Amino acid sequence: MEPNVNKCSVQEARDAIYKNPNYQLVDVREQIEYDTVRIPMSLLVPLSTFEQDYTKINQNNLIYLLCGVGKRASLAAEFLASRGYEDLFVIEGGIKAWINAGYSFVGDKKKYSPE
Repeated sequence: MEPNVNKCSVQEARDAIYKNPNYQLVDVREQIEYDTVRIPMSLLVPLSTFEQDYTKINQNNLIYLLCGVGKRASLAAEFLASRGYEDLFVIEGGIKAWINAGYSFVGDKKKYSPE
């Protein structure tokens, strides 16, 4: 990974999000996954359209990326790093780890099984 891409736990991400108003939580899963279960206030930018839609992500914020378990978020972070984005954090374990930690989410976790 690029030097300006960091990994963080769901706990670290949640704590940072609550402490810093200048963040963006970016979900790179597909629309159907997002519709099933998501984190409130996350921005959906699916990996399948990421190259066209990444400019929706505010380059001046801390950027936390997540997917089902972490693979797609890492790819998205590497792409953003190659475009000059900094302060990138991949949430290890993705939405699955977030839900398992008991943090707030919207949707039905029984209908969601991340890749």
